Amino acid sequence: MANDTISADMVSGSEFPFLVVKYNVSGVPHTVVNEEHGIVGSLPEKEFAEEIVKAVGV
Repeated sequence: MANDTISADMVSGSEFPFLVVKYNVSGVPHTVVNEEHGIVGSLPEKEFAEEIVKAVGV
């Protein structure tokens, strides 16, 4: 999906340990939305989309 208002970065926790601490990463994948909402683990697409909607308050 392409959207100009969405950006994403993927980093290695071993290379950026300060991000592990900042975002309290306890497992992978660990998705952070708007610096606040965290989604840990792999979810089915529908559940992941529901978590994103909750995170952005739509």
